[in-house]
Amino acid sequence: MAPTGPIPGNPIPPPLAITQETLLTLQQAIASGVRTVRFQDRTIEYASIDDLIKAANYLQQLLAGQGAITGAHRQIRLYTNKGL
Repeated sequence: MAPTGPIPGNPIPPPLAITQETLLTLQQAIASGVRTVRFQDRTIEYASIDDLIKAANYLQQLLAGQGAITGAHRQIRLYTNKGL
């Protein structure tokens, strides 16, 4: 079971919950051009918008892997020069 609060003697807080709301907050920050994002009780300032986009893409991949994002499908296309 993961700790819910800071661990005594450890300055690093527990990781953020990976939810659809977290992804939506990142996407709204990207759309508005803001580098500082507030999640629950913490504020994260990204070095650049590019870093923010990378974080949003990473969260989207994690959520898609958990089945939390619907409509994410993989397409496989086959091409041949001899016909099928």
